[in-house]
Parts: sequence; structure tokens; C-alpha cells
Amino acid sequence: MSELNFAVIDVETTGLFAKSSDRILEIAVLRLSPDGQILERFETLVNPSRDVGPTYLHGITAGDVVNAPSFGEIAGDVLARLRGSVLVGHNVNFDYRFLETELKRLGVQLPDCMRICTMYIARRLIPMLPSRSLCGVCSLLGIDLEAAHTAMSDATATGQLLIKILEQVPVKQLPDLLQLFPRGEWVTPASWPNIPTSGKTYPRTVAAERRKAKPSYIASLVNRLPTSIDAEFAIDPYIELLDRMLEDRLVSIEEQTTLETLCKEFGISRDRALQSNRQYMRDLVRIALSDGIITEPEKNDLDEVALLLGIPEADYQEILSNADTEIQRSGSISPYIQSQEGSLRGKSVCFTGEMRSCINGFRVTREEAHEIAYEQGLTVHERVTKALDILVVTDPNSVSIRAKKAHQYGIRVIAEPVFWKMLDIVVD
Repeated sequence: MSELNFAVIDVETTGLFAKSSDRILEIAVLRLSPDGQILERFETLVNPSRDVGPTYLHGITAGDVVNAPSFGEIAGDVLARLRGSVLVGHNVNFDYRFLETELKRLGVQLPDCMRICTMYIARRLIPMLPSRSLCGVCSLLGIDLEAAHTAMSDATATGQLLIKILEQVPVKQLPDLLQLFPRGEWVTPASWPNIPTSGKTYPRTVAAERRKAKPSYIASLVNRLPTSIDAEFAIDPYIELLDRMLEDRLVSIEEQTTLETLCKEFGISRDRALQSNRQYMRDLVRIALSDGIITEPEKNDLDEVALLLGIPEADYQEILSNADTEIQRSGSISPYIQSQEGSLRGKSVCFTGEMRSCINGFRVTREEAHEIAYEQGLTVHERVTKALDILVVTDPNSVSIRAKKAHQYGIRVIAEPVFWKMLDIVVD
């Protein structure tokens, strides 16, 4: 047992079905000695080369994984940390199936190694267990689970659960592991696949830091504009273009070029552009607060627009704090960003990705989204063709086949919260 260790593994995935098209989005491996000492931590996001699935559950967006390594790039690093270990997981067969399927895509066979399921053991040791979920078991046993559905947090909690189990069922030598109801067989280190490692990792913390540090193209352009120009400044064309650019919550290369051309053509100065960006942000905040409350989805969307516009955090917070006063003041909101009921009537629409919004406290399903679209006078298509008018994306950075085709065909792409706002549908 001095050479044996446990590899606690957890994966976050695009869905539940390893054998179909679902993929690993994040993986964590926590290596523990038999006495519970942490030997090594490994975690990384994984680019699945498809849409990321239910972001509301795992918290991972397409933007988070766009710069993450593919599974093929980190497969050797994962296997290096599993080799010679007993796999441990909460519902470990779920993690094992995804790992096995990902490796099969690379032509690598994962051995039927010994694996221990803490969910199964907990149920055996605590027959009246009210919940078999990791959150439920950890809550009952006083184990901290800081951020459920993040791979390393779940793996760490599962490791602590394993330690508590080993306190009740001492394991001194290999045969003792049979008391933990393992599946598979003990596989010697030499019998594990050995493929090159890359050393690549891209954890959530790095993705979050890069997201915050990512320069805004609009802010960069504004900073390059002349400080003052004598030409008359017309705000409407600039605001209208901003609205068209940002309705998918993503600024494309073509849109960047168009904005730069407009600024030159109309002689827009830096101060005027900054003023217009802030006005645009104020109008969006006022629209969101028009029903008396800014919901969490609305706040998340406003945060995204503030980042895209490059509005400094202090200025953004001031706009939010003054929103009530702004609503009471006279003055109209720019007509280009007002919700116009029926403006999409007669258009054809297709949806991609797991819906994130809730209506009356319940998450909108794809079927319900289709039904609402029909009621609003749109026709719903299941596929993206050149004849499609609109693709609604739940994640602006989606790399789904539908999103790729929409960009290829030049189809209008609208972010989910913008779509609901255009239909005057209130979401929470």
C-alpha cells in the first residue's frame, strides 16, 4: 500500500450521454495517499469543439473554453495522474464512461481499472441517507463544498468524503479495498496506456482573469480617435450601428471595420464616442429597470455589454446607481434600442444551445422557446439554412454547428436575452 494512491476524479460535461455527442468540458484529478495526504492537483477546462450545454448548471461558457486545450492535448497528462492509482469518484462510473469515450476517440483504450464510488459506499454506510448527491452527503457529514459543479471543488469534496470513509473502513493492504465494493481490477502502472504529455492546463481562474483582461475592441477604437473634430456629430448612426453590432453580444471583424469606417466618415471624436457609449449603456439600464427591477439575467447581460463597450467599472456602477433617477427624468430612449413588439413577426428563427432564461421561476425549455416564437408570429426552423432569418444563441461564443453555419451564411445572430427583450418577454 505504500506505493498505492487514490486518484479522485471529477468531470463537468456538455450533457449526460458519453456515448453520443456529449463531451468533457472540465476535468480535475486529485491524487491522495492512503492516509489522506494530497500528492498532486490537476485541473483544466477542455475545449469540446461544440456547444457547452447547460451553462446554468456547470457555469462554463463558450468564451471560457475557446482558448482551452482539447482533450487530445491533455489526455497524456490525465493518464499520467491516473496510472497506478485507484480511481475514486462520486458516481465514478459517470466520470469513467466519459474518460473512456474521449480516449477511444483518440484510439486509446482505457483499462477496466479498479474504481471506487463514494456515492455507493455512502449509501451502504448510511442506509437512511436522505440524498445521494455529493451536496447532500457533504452537508450531512459536515464537508465543505465551496463551489458545486466545478471539477476541482467536487473532486476535493469527494476526497474528503473518501478520507471519512477510510476512517470507518481502514485499508492497510490491497485486499482491504474489497471492503469498498470496487469495480474493475487492479492495473499495474506498466499496463496503463502511455502517451505524451503536453503540460497544458487552463483552469477556470485563468479563463476568468483573461476574460476580464480581454481588451474591448470598441474601447480600443475610441482611444485611437482624434481628441476633437470640428464636424457636426450625429449620434443616431453611431448608436444604431452599436445596437446592430451588439445584438449577438459579440463584435466580429467585419463589424469592427464598419464601426471604424463610420467613425472616420462622420468625424467622430474620442469624447463624443465615449459620450455615446455611456448614453447607450444608460438607455439599456433604463430599459432593464423599466419594470422596477433588474433581474439577474438582465444584470449579467448588462455586465457583458459594459465589457464590450469598454466602459470603466466605476462609470458603469455610477450608471447603475443613477438608473432610478434617469428613469424619472424627461428624455426619450434611443429608438434603435427600444423593444419593439412584433418587429420580428414573420421572420424565421432557429435556436442553438441550452436555454438559460427563466419565466415565472422555471427555466425555458427548447420546446417552450419554439412555442413562444410561434405565438409571436415567427416560424421556427430546426436547421440553419441560407434562407433562415435569425439564429438565437444562448452563448455569443458558441461554436455549435448551427452557429458556425449562421456566421458562414451571414445570418442575423441574436443573443438570447436580446431576443426575449425584442419580443417583450419578461424573463428572470
